[in-house]
Amino acid sequence: MRPRSDSSRRFDDLIAVIESTRALSSSADIPEAMSMFARELTLLFDASACLISSYDAETQAVTDWAAHVIPPATLNLVAEDYSLSEYPATLEVLTSLKASTTSVGSGGDPAELAFLAEMGFQASMMTPLVMNGKPVGLIELFDSRARTFTPDDIEFCRLLSDHAGIVLGTATLAERLDEQHLATVGALAAALEAKDAYTGNHAQAIAEFAVAVGEELGLSGRELRATRMGALLHDVGKIGIPESILNKPGPLTDDEFTVMKRHTVIGADIISGIPGMEEVVALVRSSHERWDGRGYPDGLQGNEVPRGAYVIAVCDAYHAMTEDRVYRKAMSVEGAVEELRRCSGSQFMPAAVEALIAVVERPQRRVRYSQAA
Repeated sequence: MRPRSDSSRRFDDLIAVIESTRALSSSADIPEAMSMFARELTLLFDASACLISSYDAETQAVTDWAAHVIPPATLNLVAEDYSLSEYPATLEVLTSLKASTTSVGSGGDPAELAFLAEMGFQASMMTPLVMNGKPVGLIELFDSRARTFTPDDIEFCRLLSDHAGIVLGTATLAERLDEQHLATVGALAAALEAKDAYTGNHAQAIAEFAVAVGEELGLSGRELRATRMGALLHDVGKIGIPESILNKPGPLTDDEFTVMKRHTVIGADIISGIPGMEEVVALVRSSHERWDGRGYPDGLQGNEVPRGAYVIAVCDAYHAMTEDRVYRKAMSVEGAVEELRRCSGSQFMPAAVEALIAVVERPQRRVRYSQAA
């Protein structure tokens, strides 16, 4: 980093704090906010990469959470768990709430040096991410060049992480409120069990699956939250469908199918009066549209349909094929994947099919990477 005068450095540092924490406070969800923060830190410290991990004090383990990398540097795509019994220097950072640095060739914790060597880095700086006085995560900056992070670097990173902890605390509170909202929505979806025992469990399972597939497809923030809620509620309109049709143990007649198709419109109407649910209404209404335009209720096609609706549709189909029904046995995972591929580009959005297959074949959680340049 280029040398600066004390007054210039203090001013620039203040601006950097404001800009980096603005990214946190303006983001729509915490993982996205952390990935944006990782990007800001990477650029501020002229580093090769930044990794932010969550910390579980009970198990004394850290889990990869969010990151930003400047090629040709690389970091893991799949989130890994690390027991801190194997990384004493990291544990010391988190328990003492003090930052530390490691440089190849200058000694230090052998475990940290081995990690740097494995990932192709020459230097690192670790700072605890603190919320309400307790460590909740770890910020690690890496450089592929031979470098020593200075005391000023350490102090500056600590300043940024302290501000990030404050914003993270606010975001966490907001997320908990959002979770309560989702729980209420989930209860509404579960009310369907009174008519169709399959539907309630189906909705909960699809909601979690849709989040993983949506993330793989690149959904985040409001769009991803709407997709989760839309998945929970995509069948709520079946409340208005006669039980004789809903629980018929076999194929529906044309007239029965015409009645069944009304459930997307009924569901959209049910939730349309709830403030702030406009995006979810659109997803519920469009959850049975097709990529080729032969779906219902509006016959939309291609990019006329929200991506979240295509995610719900492909997750719905996969879950239905791989679950036992009254009139048939569950299909194998391989058979379901083959069927989705067969219908890709006609019934389903091709990118949504590929995202689902990626999640099925690689069930591990991924690190949230900043997509910004």
